[in-house]
Amino acid sequence: MNRPSLTIDKVKIDLRDRGFGDITLEVTNSGDFKDVPSNALGIPMTMPIKLRKDEKDQFWNFPVEPQITVDGGNVVAKRTVAKGKGRGTIKERWTQDDYAVTIEGTFIGYNDANQFPSEDIKKLRELCEHGSVDIECDLTSIFGINHLVIDKYNFPFTKGANVQRFTISGYSDDITELLIKEDA
Repeated sequence: MNRPSLTIDKVKIDLRDRGFGDITLEVTNSGDFKDVPSNALGIPMTMPIKLRKDEKDQFWNFPVEPQITVDGGNVVAKRTVAKGKGRGTIKERWTQDDYAVTIEGTFIGYNDANQFPSEDIKKLRELCEHGSVDIECDLTSIFGINHLVIDKYNFPFTKGANVQRFTISGYSDDITELLIKEDA
């Protein structure tokens, strides 16, 4: 996906009341850049990740851009040859394995330094408990991953009243329709 060229506009975000001090960001923005989602602070995301339960639902954007990892591999069958002169096994590539996808990030209560991000956690929990989701992300699209089966999810202890980390682990899932043909 090609990104449009940009010019510079100044955006000032004041986070003094949250203990961060003044931050002035140089944000690139031309009129062409309006389709790129922004995070909860209004900063454009470079690789947003969207999830939804199924086609009838709208995609949900993570409020802060998480990190995503895609691991791939092959299923290899190993055969041992009795009384062979060489060492080791004979390897046969059987098929390509599922891609393993890990999404890690942090939810932050942006409106108040003491506000726990419970709404974001509830939404992510709902998607994880559904078990399978549609995913939209530039990286997963490169690998042809549009559907993800969620294997594990984790909300570990996180220091801070308004912060909660999370990890989602799952596998690519190609939708396959199996037809059983009966002999007449």
